[in-house]
Amino acid sequence: MIPSKYIIPILCFFSLFITGCMSARSVVKKNYNFSAVKKVAVLKFSGPGGDAVSNEFIRQFLEAGINVVDKTDTVFVHDLKSLQVDAVVGGNVVEFNPSSKFLVFKDKGNVILSDRTVPISGTTVLPTVNAFGLEDANVYSVSASVTVSAKMLDAGTGEVVWSDSGSYEGLDINTAVEVVISSFRRSLKPFWKELQ
Repeated sequence: MIPSKYIIPILCFFSLFITGCMSARSVVKKNYNFSAVKKVAVLKFSGPGGDAVSNEFIRQFLEAGINVVDKTDTVFVHDLKSLQVDAVVGGNVVEFNPSSKFLVFKDKGNVILSDRTVPISGTTVLPTVNAFGLEDANVYSVSASVTVSAKMLDAGTGEVVWSDSGSYEGLDINTAVEVVISSFRRSLKPFWKELQ
C-alpha cells in the first residue's frame, strides 16, 4: 500500500508526462491533388466513441471552410459516387476511455484502502483536502484517452489518399478527441491548401 501523502506527488509527476501526450502517423498518396477536394462526406467511425470522433471531424472541417456532408448514420458506403462528394472520411476508434474520478479512503496511517474506492461524478478534484467533510477521504482523477485510425478515400476512384492514426491522453475525453482530430488536420494542411 502506498501512503496517501505520496499519492498526490506521484499523480502530479505522471500527469506531466501523460497529460498531453500525442502520437500520430500520417501517410498521403503521392501526387494526389487535394485541391480538387471541395466537399467531404464524414462517415460514422466504428467503435466506442465513434459519434464523438465523427462530429469532431465535421466541426473541424466546417471551421476550416470545407463543405461537409454528414453521413454519420453510415459506417460503410458501397457506392461512393452516389454521395456526390469529392472525398469520404471514415475509420475506427480503437480506444475511448473517458476520465474517471474516485473517492478514495485512507486508514489512520494514511494508507489508501483499496476496498473503499468509490467512482463519483463531477469535475472537481480535491487533491490535498478532505473530500465532502470526511477526514479520511480524497478525490482523485484518472486521465481520459482516445486512439483513432482514420482514412480519406477519393470518391471517384475509391483509392485511399490519406491515412493516419493518433492517440492522446488528457484530462477529459472531449479535449483528447479534439487534439487527435486537430493533429490529423495539421497532417493534411501541407497537402490540402484549402484546409485553412
